[in-house]
Amino acid sequence: MPTLRDRILDAGVELICTAGWDRTTMAQVADRVGVSRQMVYKEIGARDKLARAIVVRHAEVFLSGVVERLREHGPDPLAGIPAAVEYVLRAAADDPLLKAVLAAGHGGTQDLLPLLTIQPEPVLGRALATLQAESAALYRGLGLADLPTLVEVVVRLTLSHLVQPSGPVERAVGQAEWLVRAALSGPRDVT
Repeated sequence: MPTLRDRILDAGVELICTAGWDRTTMAQVADRVGVSRQMVYKEIGARDKLARAIVVRHAEVFLSGVVERLREHGPDPLAGIPAAVEYVLRAAADDPLLKAVLAAGHGGTQDLLPLLTIQPEPVLGRALATLQAESAALYRGLGLADLPTLVEVVVRLTLSHLVQPSGPVERAVGQAEWLVRAALSGPRDVT
């Protein structure tokens, strides 16, 4: 059985997907869950904390999928990293919450897009920490000159394609593969 917190977050996601974040209220969330508004505030906090909690939970789902793709390819970053990028972009294309967030960012008065694009947390910082640790474990013996920089560039590239796609998914995957090849071809210290 889902916890009260999960039920509140689920209700928030449903409302965002149907009405948009700018029209979602804590009272609506409470009504959907069947609890008082005070209970929602006690469990989650203010509206901005609800937004952050929804985005963090969603980011964790995506990061689990990314880690799974990296591990499927073991110590082969040339296969694993592009597979992870492809997973994110294809899963995001079919994700109702991400569609709602990205669409609202182009006209809503209050939106969740800054949590994806401007603020280092909850998405970018969490993704970098998770993927740098995972990459260090998987690719430790490959002699990559600056693995943390490679991971950061790929994460930022992926987020950029997520927020402002400039072509098909295959193009972004090809760019990620190109970056990995360049990193594997020679030691360059980029700071």
